[in-house]
Amino acid sequence: MLIQLWRKYKLSAGSDDNGLLTPSIIVASLDQQRNDPDFRETYVNLCRDYFGILDVNGDGYISEEEYKRALAGILIKDVSFVRTAFENLDVNSDGKLSIDEYANGMVDYLLAEDYKHLLWGPLVA
Repeated sequence: MLIQLWRKYKLSAGSDDNGLLTPSIIVASLDQQRNDPDFRETYVNLCRDYFGILDVNGDGYISEEEYKRALAGILIKDVSFVRTAFENLDVNSDGKLSIDEYANGMVDYLLAEDYKHLLWGPLVA
């Protein structure tokens, strides 16, 4: 699934086929694919696959602690934003993320034109 997403980024942004995806190529690709249902479906499927990795205890949901642990696992040092990010994803406010809440929330965030919510923390260089 990740390979399919990689190809979609490259093709839509006119990558030079060297396999590199620079930030500018990804941004251009997202701008072009924002309303493409095929791109959305591909990304939702990737999130659904990743969900199983995040659901450490296998209960079919991601807890706030599991979400925080995943972010710390990708070396995000300051996870103070996690509560707010988790609440933004938890649309039914039941204290856990279903696979649909997680996948749709991630896609909506990725394709948003304004970033009022931080799902992966503050963007720093």
